[in-house]
Formats: sequence, structure tokens, C-alpha cells
Amino acid sequence: MPLYYQDDLVTLYHGDSLDVLPTLDIEAHVLLTDPPYFKVKQDEWDNQWDKASEFLAWMGDFLDRAKPLLAPNASAWVFASPAMTSSVERLVGERFRVLNSIRWVKEQGWHQKAEIAALRSYLTPWEGIVFAEQFEDGPDELHKLAMEPVAGYIASERRRAGVSRAAIARQLVDAGAYKNLQTGTAMCSDWESGDSLPSASGYEVLQRALGSDYLTRDYAEVVRERDELTRKFNAMRRPFSIKSRAHSTDVWTFGTVPPGPGKHPCEKPQAMLRHMIEASSRPGDLVLDPFAGSGSTLDAARQAGRTAVGIEQDEGWCEYIARRLSQDVLDLGAIA
Repeated sequence: MPLYYQDDLVTLYHGDSLDVLPTLDIEAHVLLTDPPYFKVKQDEWDNQWDKASEFLAWMGDFLDRAKPLLAPNASAWVFASPAMTSSVERLVGERFRVLNSIRWVKEQGWHQKAEIAALRSYLTPWEGIVFAEQFEDGPDELHKLAMEPVAGYIASERRRAGVSRAAIARQLVDAGAYKNLQTGTAMCSDWESGDSLPSASGYEVLQRALGSDYLTRDYAEVVRERDELTRKFNAMRRPFSIKSRAHSTDVWTFGTVPPGPGKHPCEKPQAMLRHMIEASSRPGDLVLDPFAGSGSTLDAARQAGRTAVGIEQDEGWCEYIARRLSQDVLDLGAIA
């Protein structure tokens, strides 16, 4: 395996991502990557394909190889050009559950120098970021699955006793728990789906409705199991936590990386990468970047207390990353 650099938090491989990904034995919690765009930059990596369809086929191949390396509750972030964002979103959506199509709006850029009179369409001062989750089922389905032991116990006991939800609803209404049968029946459904748990008094009504031979578990025991299941569910669910209202929408205004020695042509700002990583992972989680470039994502992951695995095809940039990560204070001019 083409291992190029490794420390306590970061591992870097040198090679083509499509070749390296199938050799990895990891379970990443975040896929965060800025793959080549299609004919945006003049650099070689943006001009590998003659047709957009060829580029998209390659993107699909990359996503197919990355997906098995992600944890069930992983998040995926994929950058895309304005022209290709909708197509990339479609590809991601075929393999993941898309949550947002983010626009990173930039004040700086070529659009500031464009001749307005010569335009034949609107300027696009933004880049796309497709944000998705690994789950094939949504969070509601995951919650129902997690709560099934308690919900299943209530549902199976009711069916075993041969008592309808409507009959239980009538007793709930008679006991003053709910005002009408419709609400009482709906609550019975929620208890059996795991969406909620009966109150202590509601549990007593259930026990009386089913009879002394059914629903014999003590209510406190059921509550303890529910609390433990909730704890496990919270650990299973996709992490997501944002710290600032300023970046709580799908339109972002992070500043770009200023020009300077050693800057990668496609380098993304550390503040934005940290925001993405911290919002979608927990400390100690693993971040995967199959197109590492100058190592910005790997560095951001390390600074955020995560681990990271990166892949980079250009050996010159691998050397840059290795030197960047091996120094506490990076002198960009010295290693450019």
C-alpha cells in the first residue's frame, strides 16, 4: 500500500484514489473531499475528460469506492463547481441521502473583474457543497428501529391479549388521560411505534385494559430500558451540531484562502473545513479525504481533535502535506 506519511492522527497515501480506496480497511465517520472539477481550472486534473458524461461517470466510480468505507451514521461532503453541482448532487443522491446543497458564496474571485456589458448569463460567485448522510433509511426509521425492544413489547402484549387500540383509547378517555378517542388511539400507535412512551398512569391503564396476565413488567424497568435505548440511539445517529447561527443555513460566506507561496489552486479555508468537520463528527472520529491537495482537510481534522486518512495523487503535494503536518508552525515560503 503506498503509505506516504503517518503520525498519531493523520495517515496519507500517495496514489490514485480509485486504486487506493479499495485497499483501505477503515470505517470513516466523515467523507469530506474536494475532487477535481470539470474544466474549471487550467490544471491537468480538471481537464482529464473530454465530456461531462465522462467526468460524471468517474465521479460515480469514486463515490462507489468511498461509500463502503463509511460508518452507517457517516456524513459526506462533496465540493462541486456551479455548472456541475446539480449533476453531482444527483450522483450523491443515488448513493446517499442528500441533506443540503450548500452554496459557498465568495466575495473575491474572477466575477469581480468580469465585464458586465459582455455577459450573456448571470455570474456564479459560488461553489457547491453537497451534504449527505450514509443512512439508507431516514432518522425516523432509525429511531423506530432503536426503540423496537420497548415498542415491540407493548405491541406484542396488546396483540397477545386480543385487545384493540380503540378499546384501550376508550379506557384512556374514561380515565381522563385524553379528551377523545382519536387522540387516545393515536397515542397507542405512538407507543407501539416507539415514538413515545406511556406515562406511569397511562401504563397502568394499559395494564388494566389488557388484564393481569399481560404487560407484567414494572414500569420503572421499562423506563430504564427506554433510557438505555435512547442513549444507544444518540450514539448511533449521525452527529450534527452547529455552533453559530451565522452558519446555520445552506448559504455560506467564508472568506477564501489568500494568495501566497505554497497555496494550492483549489485550497479551501480552514475555518470552513473546521466548521464542516465539527458539525458532522465527534472528537476522535475519522475523516476521509481522497483528494487531499495541500492537506487542508487533514490539518483541519487534526486541529479539531479528529483523525484523518488522505489520498493524494501528486507526489509534490504529498511532500507538501508531509512537511506541513510534521511542523507545529508551518513556514509556507520555506516549503513552496
